[in-house]
Amino acid sequence: MKAGLAIAVLIFGGCAFGQSKEIDSLKKTWPSLNGSARVDCMNELSARYIFISKKDSAAHYADLAYNEAERTGYLHGVAVALSHKSRISLHFDDDYIMAEAIGKEALKWFGKTGDKKDIETVYDELQSALISQSQYDEAYQYALKKFEHSKEVGDQYEEYDALSGFADIHYFKGNYDSAYYFYQRARQIAVAANNEAWQSGILFNFGALYRAIEDYPTALSYYRQAFQKDNPSNIKFRIDTDWDIWVRMEFAELFSLLRQYDSAWHYYHLFDTAGATQKNLRAYLVSTGELYLLQKDYSKALQNFLRGLASNRKLNDAIAINRTLLDIAKTYFYLNDNSAALKYAREGISLALRTKSKPFIRDGYQVLYSVYDRLQKTDSAYFYYEEYIAIKDIVVSDQTKGKFAAYRFEQEIELLSKEKELQRQQLMQASQQRRFLIVGIIAIILIGAITVRNTFLKRKNEAQLREIAENELKKRNLEGKIAETNFKSQKTDLEMQALRAQMNPHFIFNSLNSINRFILQNNREQASEFLTKFSRLVRLILQNSQASFITLESEIESLMLYLEMEALRFDNHFAYKISIAPDLDISVLKVPPLIIQPYAENAIWHGIMHKEDNGHLDIVLWQENEHVFCKITDDGIGRKQSASLLSKYTSKQKSMGLRITADRIALMQKNNDNAQPIAIRDLLHADGTAAGTEVIIKMPVIYD
Repeated sequence: MKAGLAIAVLIFGGCAFGQSKEIDSLKKTWPSLNGSARVDCMNELSARYIFISKKDSAAHYADLAYNEAERTGYLHGVAVALSHKSRISLHFDDDYIMAEAIGKEALKWFGKTGDKKDIETVYDELQSALISQSQYDEAYQYALKKFEHSKEVGDQYEEYDALSGFADIHYFKGNYDSAYYFYQRARQIAVAANNEAWQSGILFNFGALYRAIEDYPTALSYYRQAFQKDNPSNIKFRIDTDWDIWVRMEFAELFSLLRQYDSAWHYYHLFDTAGATQKNLRAYLVSTGELYLLQKDYSKALQNFLRGLASNRKLNDAIAINRTLLDIAKTYFYLNDNSAALKYAREGISLALRTKSKPFIRDGYQVLYSVYDRLQKTDSAYFYYEEYIAIKDIVVSDQTKGKFAAYRFEQEIELLSKEKELQRQQLMQASQQRRFLIVGIIAIILIGAITVRNTFLKRKNEAQLREIAENELKKRNLEGKIAETNFKSQKTDLEMQALRAQMNPHFIFNSLNSINRFILQNNREQASEFLTKFSRLVRLILQNSQASFITLESEIESLMLYLEMEALRFDNHFAYKISIAPDLDISVLKVPPLIIQPYAENAIWHGIMHKEDNGHLDIVLWQENEHVFCKITDDGIGRKQSASLLSKYTSKQKSMGLRITADRIALMQKNNDNAQPIAIRDLLHADGTAAGTEVIIKMPVIYD
């Protein structure tokens, strides 16, 4: 695997012209600029030419920028120009030694200025150059600097690339479990950013890791997934960053390792050898050489390896050199050239030991003990065989840890996928419930509006009817006492209807406010239950509002619904009980609608709810002679303390609701006697403190 994902191509923004300006515009403009703006534009031109792979122009403008910045003392300009020179050595020539030297010089200049913009590019170049030279520990330090800088500036791509750099280093050192860890973290950033190019790069890296632990089918699957994400932009990115040749060669190599040689050659033949650059051709030569080796065509394998080694040496690509040296050693062994096999194996093992590359050390010892065994040099063969077995066990251990890491991460990905699906279903369910609640609220508002409108029209009609009736009664009943009594009776009925019309909107508005507050608590299940009860209650109210009197049974049913709603809304802060005397026939007795509810509501809101602990509400109904009694008892804070807590407005609203109800009962009494219909008594504990309130409602017995 080629070192690093890629070096990001950064377009500098210090120039007076934005990134959208074309190269031609920049070329026309920079001569007229002065000072740092002039240097920044030349540096930007160099960066753009690197991006489109025009080496001569990139180097020309980097030189111009460097000279101008040095002449004018523009330190940041010098640092950036040197960074471009390092990138040119890396991108066009694969000259890792030169790239390292210039990159470190660029860092010195960045150290002289407070402007650290684009310093992460130098970290990239040094990390890549050092990995290619197998200087992993030093490369790790630059990856760490890049990661810290990414956190400091909040650059998501820089963080992603730094994590990939950590993973690359661990991969080449054979620490596959650590490589999995860092690639997985980079993958999370790529997925969160929804960046196809980043995700594609991580898939390639996972494929390389599975190849390293010798799980070739899974490796092939990851490469195919990565290629499926391909688009012109992704391909260009890989080509511009020298990565495309490596992933394509590695993809073909997987077919070789699976002994699917025809498929391997198919993908190799897609490579244009005639138009390839030296740095790309060397990858093809070594990769196809290994396929020839597997097919036991040793002469062709050796020819390709020797050509590839020459290019790798010229570019000082330590990883590629090490790989090719050991390939040549194996080939000479199979050709029975023991002397040449030992020569290349010793050079390969020496480089592998210096770079601490465990897989290469293993392969080198294997060739050495095999050659000495053939030469019947038992001591040497046994020595290298022991070294081979020891390092092989370490590599196998690394591969095993890598397999465990792979399994763990695959499980995490699967769990993540299931969790996302569950979250999606939960969101859909929540959305449906929200729609249900919204529809419910709209329905309640419409019902309330219709109820208020009908009530208003009814009040208006009743007022008109009362006026007409009064006028008519005055005309018809001027002559006698009987006529006057009938007038009073009819007037009483009309007044009761008017007061009932005032009561209905009062209760509806209270209920609407209550359900609105409950829904805002976002308790969907209880909201649904509350909504169901409220709809039943509204239906009862609408039915009962058509009559002056309803059965006591119907009144108790609506009262029960109201109390259930209040208990549900206040998380059962109070308990209630309704007791009915056995001799009370509630199915035939008639009472005005909503005659008990206002006093129960008052007991809850102004007595019980102010208690810190749970409260109790008891309602008892019985009959004495020609009257029905209803006693409402609460163990709340009492009227005196409640009055001190209430605002003037709240007190006025409460008094109005209770007064209306008292007037309604009083109108019933006018047809019977003048006894007070409502009796209120404050309850006290033995020590004189408030123990609650008792209300007794006295109503005449009415059967029709």
